[in-house]
Amino acid sequence: MADAFGGRPVTLTDGRTDPAAAPLIVALHGAGGTAANMQRKTGFDAIAARHQLVIAYPNVERRRWRDGRDSDDATDVAYLAALIEMLIADGRADPARVYLVGHSNGGGMAMRMACDRPDLIAGIAVVSTNLLTAYPCEGGTSVPAIFFHGSADPITPAQGRAEDHRFGGAYSVARTLEVWATRNRCRQPTLLQSLDAVDDGTTVDLIRYAGCRAPLVHVQIDGHGHGWPGTRLRPLRLLGPATREVDAAPLIWWFFDKM
Repeated sequence: MADAFGGRPVTLTDGRTDPAAAPLIVALHGAGGTAANMQRKTGFDAIAARHQLVIAYPNVERRRWRDGRDSDDATDVAYLAALIEMLIADGRADPARVYLVGHSNGGGMAMRMACDRPDLIAGIAVVSTNLLTAYPCEGGTSVPAIFFHGSADPITPAQGRAEDHRFGGAYSVARTLEVWATRNRCRQPTLLQSLDAVDDGTTVDLIRYAGCRAPLVHVQIDGHGHGWPGTRLRPLRLLGPATREVDAAPLIWWFFDKM
């Protein structure tokens, strides 16, 4: 259902079969993307119907979310907080089960919301991005998180990005996880499962951190690029190779539902 909030288009998928408040997933597209593209490539609508979820796909006001890379402009923090509060107030969203999912720049925005408004967020899923050097948010409240990283990502490389890069500086995968593990009061990572069932040049390690105050999981995809893992759309060559070993959306819901 297409709607509008705060002067911006928002697509809402309501998978409920009764009027009780349901878990809400706010799915944030990447820079230059759209809500419609995020909706098509992720497959969250099918999960909403199966598990009676509400999914909100907001559009960014300009070409990218204000995730902290340029300034302290908190316009998008305020916008997303108001959207969530509206969906809670009208009885659609359960205030105890509000989750943010973001791809690329949308993942940076999900991390910023967990930093700035952890009171609203029960968990985040971050796909194909790392903590920004301009907005690392190293302290604060523990927030459950699942991260997806591809070792062949040409846009957010595993080793990080320099400050003068046109996308802004970013920490490495290792440093990003170190910061979040400290934030969530975790101990050492433990390999849960390795996947290599498809002959596509990629493999997956599913890693869970032990002893956490808030759960932390890392999905490391060797050979995968910057795209959404398990995308329903034709993978774009400029984003690097695409895995078929793992479908991000159902794994994200498993994490949110079981954590």
